[in-house]
Amino acid sequence: MSIYRPLSIGGNWTHDSQLLTAYADSAFKQLTAGHYFDAVLICCVGYDVLVNILVDRLSWLHFDGLTPEQKKVIKDIQARHGSPAGTILCRLRKAGILNSRLDCALSEFNQERNKVIHPIKIGKGINSSGKRSYLPLPKPGAIFPRKATKQHAERYFRRFCWIIDLSGGESPRKKAKARRAYPSFLEQVRQAQGQTISPRFPK
Repeated sequence: MSIYRPLSIGGNWTHDSQLLTAYADSAFKQLTAGHYFDAVLICCVGYDVLVNILVDRLSWLHFDGLTPEQKKVIKDIQARHGSPAGTILCRLRKAGILNSRLDCALSEFNQERNKVIHPIKIGKGINSSGKRSYLPLPKPGAIFPRKATKQHAERYFRRFCWIIDLSGGESPRKKAKARRAYPSFLEQVRQAQGQTISPRFPK
């Protein structure tokens, strides 16, 4: 069976949501400060943390709901400590463990992450002496520290928050949206007085 919201227990969030939210909050602070590459990097680290947490939570919270074949995949992933996020996702996908929306969102972010974590490829070229050689070349769309833009940072932050929400957590963007939709009495007073209720996150 496919698991929907693997980080939640009966609709309630676990402490993992707070950890992931801390990464998202930190990324947003870097974004608003103009440190765009730092924001991107924090989202990538948070993503790696999330993927590894998923495996443990699938084992702890949803193991009884998995098929024997799926249980075997989870145990095998846990036995191989330090597997790359892409490898973990591939195994979860083949076993049909994750909800399709979450699987798609994780896979798309992994492709974005690789533009930051693995930005270099080896290409063939000709050196100064006229001989064929292998040269390090940037991959298409690769993001480097001095090349990161506000658009990059906003895209990574937005997608990271989306993954947190799909996983069963509550991202800063989701919290801010809920506060705008259902403001408390104090927030309504502040709004009437022209004060800012909450920070505006990228849409």
